[in-house]
Amino acid sequence: MTELRRQQLLERFLDEMLTEDECGELIDWFDESPSALSEFADELRLVNALSAMHVAETSQISGAVLDSLRSVNPTVDISQRVRRQLESRPASTRATTTRVLSLGVRQALSAAAVFLVVVISMSMLRQRSSKDRSVAATVLRANSSSGFTRGDAFRIEDGIRIEQGRVVIGFLSGAKLAVEGPAEVIVAGNNRARMKHGLATIRVPGKVKGFTLDTPSEQVVDLGTSFGVAVANDGATSIAVFEGEIELRGQQHVAGPQRLVAGTSVRVEHSDEFPRDIPHSIHRYLGTWQVSFGVNDLVGDVRVATPTERQSPGQAMDRDSLLLFPERESVPLKQGYVVDATEPGDYRRPFRRRTKKIARDVRVDSFLLQFNPVRNQNVLADQTFRGELHFDRPIVAMILQKDLLDASDSLLALPDVDFSDIYRRGINATDVVTLSPDRSVMHVALQVANGVDQIRVLVESDTNTPGIRE
Repeated sequence: MTELRRQQLLERFLDEMLTEDECGELIDWFDESPSALSEFADELRLVNALSAMHVAETSQISGAVLDSLRSVNPTVDISQRVRRQLESRPASTRATTTRVLSLGVRQALSAAAVFLVVVISMSMLRQRSSKDRSVAATVLRANSSSGFTRGDAFRIEDGIRIEQGRVVIGFLSGAKLAVEGPAEVIVAGNNRARMKHGLATIRVPGKVKGFTLDTPSEQVVDLGTSFGVAVANDGATSIAVFEGEIELRGQQHVAGPQRLVAGTSVRVEHSDEFPRDIPHSIHRYLGTWQVSFGVNDLVGDVRVATPTERQSPGQAMDRDSLLLFPERESVPLKQGYVVDATEPGDYRRPFRRRTKKIARDVRVDSFLLQFNPVRNQNVLADQTFRGELHFDRPIVAMILQKDLLDASDSLLALPDVDFSDIYRRGINATDVVTLSPDRSVMHVALQVANGVDQIRVLVESDTNTPGIRE
């Protein structure tokens, strides 16, 4: 939270003008920083503010909050009362309240301030319970710096504030929203979100259609696609279509929805302004694009393929890097499916009589790692490309030789991708591939030779996790 924003919220608190959203914003600030809580109490004389609120009659703060405040004696230690309040709530509500009101909050604030935060948060929970409170979205993955963890659930109208890091949110419909902080998003439905500000990549895989993203200046509806959105603090919205098509349905589209196809970008400054074309660029979105597939990090001579490269991996060339191509997601593999490697350890040629079989039915996300040098440019014959691929889920198997790569293309490669003109696939005799003991990291050392080196990596899909739908 910026210093300016903190001052605005604190002044609105003293003026008894806080809205419910602003109450939530203050609670998030309290939860994140114990020092901020003590500053809040010291600088703004919280006890005086509480006393003033005893006689406040404002429509912005619920009657339940006012009643609770009027019954409080700020000089009394009410820690036991707070504990009883928390423990008397139903389990789901208590868990949510405890998350909002961390141990650091209870230790740093005065007892009266603690009680204010608790009653506000409980009041907000009671007000929300009258709406549709079924889980609409779940955290699929998150950087440690984001403050979120895999499995965190959000209900309709829940707000998500990310100060730093990246979070991937999976909606009940199957749509995935990868957000980079600082950002603020509201879950508006099972297949809908509102973005107040921030940067995100939206991917809607498979047959899912109609995911809607509302921004202050535009409404974006997917038609089976992936796209990037950047919303400035003033609401100005930039949109870049990576794959497929989207429709713009903002109020300025008097002639009907406007369609955008892959390779186009627009910007909308105000809700009454027609979108204007801007140069198509995806560079700013590559971080959220990468993490949306569950790739935590790429180290060394490796980079993730861009959306354009992803559609034609056999034709993508790079003399300086190994390219990682995200392929199909949530593909069902039956027990007994033949691969080259399933256990941690080092792998190299030859592979005869050493193939393995998948031990259980499982759904996987497929990735193709490739070295394809630019033709007619000098590449040292003894040059070795080294890298590490860090995934946020276990690696189930690896396919390392041509015959098995050819056999797996129809199931695991993207539709309409043709590898028939690649005369040499798999790895060479001097190449080494290592799967880490925890199965989350693959180390590669690929030496340049004629042809195209390719490895297929099969990572356990999100849909194997209970509560996450296909």
